Amino acid sequence: MRTNGEVMEYKAHLLETTRPSNLTDKKILEEIQLVLKGGMDHDISDRVYQDFKDEMEEYVFNSKLNNFSGHKNFYRKDIIVGCTQFIDNLYMQGDIQAFADDYRYHTRLDNKNLIKDYKDLKYDTPLILSLPYPRLGDQRSDMQEILDEALNRNIPVHIDGAWITCSKDINFDFDHPAIYSFGISLSKGLGLGWNRVGVRWHRYEHVKDSISIMNDFRMNLRAVVKIGLHFIRKFPTDYLWNTHSNRYKKVCRDFNLIETNSIHIAMLNDDPVGVSKLINYLEEHEG
Repeated sequence: MRTNGEVMEYKAHLLETTRPSNLTDKKILEEIQLVLKGGMDHDISDRVYQDFKDEMEEYVFNSKLNNFSGHKNFYRKDIIVGCTQFIDNLYMQGDIQAFADDYRYHTRLDNKNLIKDYKDLKYDTPLILSLPYPRLGDQRSDMQEILDEALNRNIPVHIDGAWITCSKDINFDFDHPAIYSFGISLSKGLGLGWNRVGVRWHRYEHVKDSISIMNDFRMNLRAVVKIGLHFIRKFPTDYLWNTHSNRYKKVCRDFNLIETNSIHIAMLNDDPVGVSKLINYLEEHEG
């Protein structure tokens, strides 16, 4: 394995301790090159928008490795430029709270409403909550308590599902009355960080914000949506775990790591570390 001309070895220096990268394997990389050379459907009609929303829902909720329910009670689906747009759209509407050790983007935005415990939740202030949780590679053990407390304090909860498509063993019912919306993207599950696209599900059909307006007036980039649609048609649900679970387990054994439910993350001394480079090494050297 070579990176920037340097021969890489199967050693602990390949663990990513600061910013773990998503897992992108040989087949995904080959498909990226094919798409960049024009090897996909050339239809640029508006049909691609509805096709993507419908097929994205099937792709996510047909998972055999996760158990999701309640999404049918979210009546509006909108295309998003990844979960970052989902988050930015919420920040545009006013104060947002989040947990201090959730997605680092909240810290980078200099959010003044970061909390450490669900008992510190602020009344009437929307909460963005990751599922799975980046700090854990899994859902939080106090997820139910957070949602129940949010309901008691009149806090709309918005679920950031950026890691859902690269995860397993997540059991979650989205139909908790505190949850207003959730967004899921393909960046982590199909190596599409370079082509950010996903879907936001909203409980209420008649929502008006920057995301709904872009969708209502067909302002979403067709190329981005077409590429996303191509990849979910090309790769089956649960692709990464079904393909690389044995390599992931070997990496965890070899480097004394604790497994998580997110394919690119393991735990070392209670801290998450990225294992994508080590999985890629095994893929290249073991077939």
